[in-house]
Amino acid sequence: MNQVKETMIGFYISIGIYAVIIEVIGIFFSEDILSYTLGLLFGVIIAVFLFGHMAKTLDHALDLQENDATKYVRLRSFLRLVVMMAALAIGLMTERLLFITVLLGLLGLKIGALFTPFILRRLYPDSYITKEEDLTEDSLEENVELDAV
Repeated sequence: MNQVKETMIGFYISIGIYAVIIEVIGIFFSEDILSYTLGLLFGVIIAVFLFGHMAKTLDHALDLQENDATKYVRLRSFLRLVVMMAALAIGLMTERLLFITVLLGLLGLKIGALFTPFILRRLYPDSYITKEEDLTEDSLEENVELDAV
């Protein structure tokens, strides 16, 4: 499996774990569990869509010239911002969606990005090595060799 698909799988798993944790916590504190759950589900679905859109945008932008890629990425980023604002507006206007959980669901995009490296290390322990880790290991080996001389 290529790294892009592995990263996407790790992201989806981490946002799923985040959503389950928020849902379990909310069940104990929410008076209207249905609105809580629907708002969270709506926010998480939008967050997953936004991540997929971001991945496709970056994949396409890598095939463009620098100036065209910059314009393309900016336009697509603005489009994602509009979608986020529309989701929040829908959360405010719809009684069946609890606004705070729509917001929490959208924050899953950020939380998912933070926890994806931890998930990837667990899912793919043999193939998950970042460049930073490679440099650190190489630097340590060089220092050991220099100290031995």
